[in-house]
Amino acid sequence: MNIIFLLVIYLAFVSLGLPDTLLGSAWPVMQGELGVSLDAQGLITVTVSCATIFSCLMTERIVRHLGTAKLAALCGFITAASLLGYSFSPSYLWLIVVSIPLGLGAGAVDTCLNNYGALYLKAKHVNWMTCCYGLGATVGPLILSFVLADGGSWRRGYLIIAMIQICISVFLVITLPVWRGRDHRGIENRDIRREEKDFGADSGMDITRTNSVSEKGNRKPLLLIPGVAFALICYALFFAIQYGTALWTPSYLVGFRSFSPDSAAQTTSVFYFCVMMGRLVCGFLSEKFSDKALLRLGIGLCIAGTFCLSLPLPSVLFYGAIALVGLGCAPIFPSMLHMTPARFGRENSQRIVGFQMAAAYAGDVLISPFIGVVAERAGLYTIPIFLLALCVLILILSEWVDRIVVKQQ
Repeated sequence: MNIIFLLVIYLAFVSLGLPDTLLGSAWPVMQGELGVSLDAQGLITVTVSCATIFSCLMTERIVRHLGTAKLAALCGFITAASLLGYSFSPSYLWLIVVSIPLGLGAGAVDTCLNNYGALYLKAKHVNWMTCCYGLGATVGPLILSFVLADGGSWRRGYLIIAMIQICISVFLVITLPVWRGRDHRGIENRDIRREEKDFGADSGMDITRTNSVSEKGNRKPLLLIPGVAFALICYALFFAIQYGTALWTPSYLVGFRSFSPDSAAQTTSVFYFCVMMGRLVCGFLSEKFSDKALLRLGIGLCIAGTFCLSLPLPSVLFYGAIALVGLGCAPIFPSMLHMTPARFGRENSQRIVGFQMAAAYAGDVLISPFIGVVAERAGLYTIPIFLLALCVLILILSEWVDRIVVKQQ
C-alpha cells in the first residue's frame, strides 16, 4: 500500500489525539485565571462529548457528499479553529461555545476514518492508526507542560497545538490526490473480492455469508440487526473501562493505597504509554492472530489487571497492574472496529461505526462518572471491583455477539 497514503491516515489520527488530553492538563491553570470552580471542567467535557456523539451519528450522510478525505481535512480545520478559540477565550462561557465545533470535528473524523480502516485496511494498520491517536494524546500535554515550565500561558500552549493542527490539515488538503480511487466511492466501484478475502481471514468470520445476512437486515432499523445492540454496549463498556481507569485509579491509589499524589499521577502516564505501545505491538501480532483472538487476549489482560488492582499488593506492583490494564485495552478497540464489516456487513458498516462511536462516547460520559458516584458512597475500594465487573461484562457480551452472528450465517 502507498506509504504516503498511510502517512496521511496516521497523521490524521495524530491530529485527532492532540487536543483530546489538553483540557485536563491545562485546567488547574485555566481554572484560576477564569475564576471558576474545579468541577466546572465537567460542563466543558460534557459539551464536547455531546457534540461528538451528534457528529458520529451524522457522519454517514456527510461522507456520502464529501468523501472520507475531504471530510478529514475539513474536520482538521474545524478543530484548529476551536483550539484558536480556546487560546483567545475571554471567559468560561466562551470555552463552552468553542467546545461545540471541537466535538463536531473530532466525532466526524473519528467515525469516517475508523470506518474506512475497518472496511479497507488490514488489522495491523487499524492498530497503528489508534496507536497514532495515542501518540497525539501523549504529545499534546507534553507541549503544554513545556510551555508552562518555560513560564508561558496555557493560551500559548493551545495556540501552538492549533498551529500544528492547521499544518496537518494543510498537508491533508495537499495530499488529497493520493486518495484518488481509494475513497469510499472509488473503492465501491472496484472489484473488492481480494479485500473481502483478506478481511475474512483477519476476522475469523465468513464475510460473504455475513454480508448476505446483512443485506436482509439492512431493511430493518439498525438496532434490529442481530447483534448490533450488544456490540454498541461493548463499545460503551470499553470506553468506560479505558477512561474510567485513567480517571479514577489515581484517586483509588491516593485515598485507599496511600500513594502520594505525584506517584499516583505517574500511573496515568504508565497506563496511556502501555495502551500506545500495546497497539504498536498488536499491529505485528495481527499478522499471526485473528481479531477475535486479540480481542480475547486484551479482555483477559484487563480482567487480570483490574483484579490485581483490588489486591493488597506492594506499591510497586500496582504499576504492573496498571500496565496490564493498559496493554489489555490496546487491542480491544481496534479489534472490535475491524470486525464490524465481518459481523454486520460492509453495506451497514458506516452507519454502525457511527453508532458505535456514539455509544463509546456515551459510555465515557455516563458510566465513567458513575464509578465515582459509587466510590463516594460505598468507598474507594469499589473502583477496581467496578472496573473488573465491566471487563467481565464486555467479555460475556462480546462472545454473545459472535454467537448471534454465527447463528445468522
